[in-house]
Amino acid sequence: MNKLIKTLAVGVMTIGAASAVAANQQTKTDQSPASKLMQVADNAAPNPDDPNAPPPGSRKPDGDAVYPNPVSDLAKKDGYKFDDGRYRNKDGDPQPVVTKDYTVDWGTWNGFRRYHDACHVCHGPNALGSTFAPALAESLKTMDYNTFVATVSGGRVVNRAGTEYVMPSFGSDKNIMCYIDDIYTYIKARSLYATDSKTGMPPGRPNGREDVSPEAKKAADDCTG
Repeated sequence: MNKLIKTLAVGVMTIGAASAVAANQQTKTDQSPASKLMQVADNAAPNPDDPNAPPPGSRKPDGDAVYPNPVSDLAKKDGYKFDDGRYRNKDGDPQPVVTKDYTVDWGTWNGFRRYHDACHVCHGPNALGSTFAPALAESLKTMDYNTFVATVSGGRVVNRAGTEYVMPSFGSDKNIMCYIDDIYTYIKARSLYATDSKTGMPPGRPNGREDVSPEAKKAADDCTG
């Protein structure tokens, strides 16, 4: 009987050792993006030079930056949550985040680029308007996000003092609609500055930016095809 018990004990120990080795090997090989994020969810920022670290711009499951920076710190202080590739206010609308030295979130940065590629010909550099299209920095003082998107996608005709102003529809233009939230975020930053020069983004190019998040990059790639 004692010999049988010893034999069974040795067998159990052997199986346990084999399981531990297998688990250790699995841990070493499981380097998917999701597992990397789980590893840093409750820990300090990993070393970005580590080949197994999450890519720049990555987010923890709660939306906090894996690699904290002045923009993410300000967003957290102001109560903006990072969701679906961008910062959002309490209503879920895209929200610009601009530091005192005019370093901005990725959406505002990309919106600056996209606006001056597609919108400034009519609406003027820095969203300041022209002789035939309004200053969007002023328009967004009162226009909400949903109205902005509906206007860009569906177009609009306005008659002012006998002059008809026509905003064409861009609903089928991927160069606009795939980046509509970024464009809105940039113009909103300009509008905030037009309201109070201590906030938002002044005329000109931002001084720096956050890294693009994997979510935002994938969304743009999927949209543009």
